[in-house]
Amino acid sequence: MKITRCNTAVVEANYDYTYVRIFADNGVYGTGECFFAPGLSAALREMLPLLIGKDAREVDRLARFLWRKGSGAGAVAGYLYNAISGIEAALWDLVGKSFEVPCWQFLGGKVRDEVRIYVDCHAGDNTESWGTMLEEREPAWLKAALAGKPQHEERYEPEMYFNRAKQMVAAGYDAMKFDIDSIVVLTGEELNRPLTRAEIDKMVACVAAAREGAGDAVDLSVDCHWRFAPTEAIRIARALEPYNLMWLEDPCPPENFRDVGEIRALGIVPILTGENLNRRHGFWDLVVNRCCDLVAPDIQKCGGMLEAVRIGELAEMQGIRFAPHNISSPLGTMASAHVCATMSNFVALEFHGSDVPFWNDLITRPDVKGPVIQKGRIPLTDAPGLGCELNEEVARKYAKPGETWFA
Repeated sequence: MKITRCNTAVVEANYDYTYVRIFADNGVYGTGECFFAPGLSAALREMLPLLIGKDAREVDRLARFLWRKGSGAGAVAGYLYNAISGIEAALWDLVGKSFEVPCWQFLGGKVRDEVRIYVDCHAGDNTESWGTMLEEREPAWLKAALAGKPQHEERYEPEMYFNRAKQMVAAGYDAMKFDIDSIVVLTGEELNRPLTRAEIDKMVACVAAAREGAGDAVDLSVDCHWRFAPTEAIRIARALEPYNLMWLEDPCPPENFRDVGEIRALGIVPILTGENLNRRHGFWDLVVNRCCDLVAPDIQKCGGMLEAVRIGELAEMQGIRFAPHNISSPLGTMASAHVCATMSNFVALEFHGSDVPFWNDLITRPDVKGPVIQKGRIPLTDAPGLGCELNEEVARKYAKPGETWFA
């Protein structure tokens, strides 16, 4: 099963959804998704020709080959893995379709028939779009979606958190996450100064409102986006302890696992981190030193689907749970769901596109009726590969200007 052709396409949504498609000489192709990055399409154009003529069935061998080719001795981190993760998922999809086997079967077999989702609610308003350097942008679909809505500076109020929580419960979700770092005015000095009492009080008020809106039966988490020093993160954790959080996410910058470990050791609230780490090697210190309660690899950039399974199993050996980060389109979300279906220590998978109006329409699943996420769960089937196809008629309407479309 030799690889004959590879190409890419990009959809401009809340983030860039970058797709990789790989064809084999049996007439079958597979599609995967990469986490966005500056220069990602150019990197893929350099990497994909190296796969021509290779055996598509040797998925792990090809991933490792690209790991090593990425630098003189093999890169240990960086955008390289954003590209490889999408390539690896495309290979699994191709091989699964060729042998009429779902991807979860190749990854060890599923231990559940549906994958629980937690919905990312941001700070009450999730309608936005960001470029590859996390600069705000306004594609045409976003301008239409924002028509008549409040401006972003009006988002961070308890009422918004309350309303959003109630909305998501009504939509069928029993797990959700809100941002609390957004409440702090962005000055760039948050790591070097104490938080004010007013800032922490505002966080408490917003989380209290989210908890009231969600109810006690819903799992509620909050995200700090690596914005605080350990001392301030501890103050936040203590202030939010009464709200029975499922986790406090990324309280400190990811560079030093010991900072996160200090907070976790206090046992105030479960700590989740890991979306910025690559491969098992990037998670090693965090896991073996038990510096968190949950790991959150992003399956579109951690090294691939199989590598995500290895990360989850490494975490399981230390009693650490598995709750992947995920901001991808429904195609990447399905790839992540195949991984989650195989993990015994799995808690929930992130969903980040609830306000992207065309998100559900980007894939088709012939064997499943209705939306991708149903009552807060993604049902898994025996459909081969990832069990879905990119709906190109829809996706092309939102193609990113200047990018090729599977050419």
